[in-house]
Amino acid sequence: MAEGGGGGGEDQFSEADFERLLTLEKEDATTGHWTQAKHSPDANIWRKKDPESSIHLLKGYLNCAGIPAADAFEMVTNYEIRRKWDTQFYEVKVVEELADYNTVYWAAKFPPPCSNRDVVQNIKIKRDGDTAMILYKNATHPKTPLVKGVVRCETIFSGTIIRPDPNDAGSSQISILFQTDLKGWIPAFAVNFLAASAPIKWREGLMKYHRDVYSKEKAQKSAEQ
Repeated sequence: MAEGGGGGGEDQFSEADFERLLTLEKEDATTGHWTQAKHSPDANIWRKKDPESSIHLLKGYLNCAGIPAADAFEMVTNYEIRRKWDTQFYEVKVVEELADYNTVYWAAKFPPPCSNRDVVQNIKIKRDGDTAMILYKNATHPKTPLVKGVVRCETIFSGTIIRPDPNDAGSSQISILFQTDLKGWIPAFAVNFLAASAPIKWREGLMKYHRDVYSKEKAQKSAEQ
């Protein structure tokens, strides 16, 4: 999935892309080539070496108690909301909206002496019953030229699956798979180490914003109707 795409082009996503996402999610992480990278009561992160890249594929299983799947989906895919809680990014911008997918620009802060990073992705959503699948592909776009002093990353593989918790309709389960080359001078072992913590921090931001802001605003809107 390292192929790029320009704005306004053909839909680059196929059924095989979504099948691969589901296959990797369902792959038994306790066997084969997966090793556990991080663990908490509500998050399990696994890594898998890629024979074609020094960057590991990461897989995270996140339990989000108290966040219905519909809420989680909106918080992840509504970029006005996303930029309020996903604080690793200082800029999230929809570059182009097409019939089949959107092109989105992301820019992230990195601590000195590292340069900030950005990435351009084509993003497509597919629903299968109450399950939502989101695929992210590396992209280029004429409206997102390289920024001086910012390193352009490459999305090798990335996808998110959101579904209701089968034991609690008011909660959700989110699976995240990602493999991102941060480029620049950061060595691969450091990239792999830092990436393993990202899903846990991501979940913490999602949970906090839903508890402190999103659920309250949603209740207020419901009361006003």
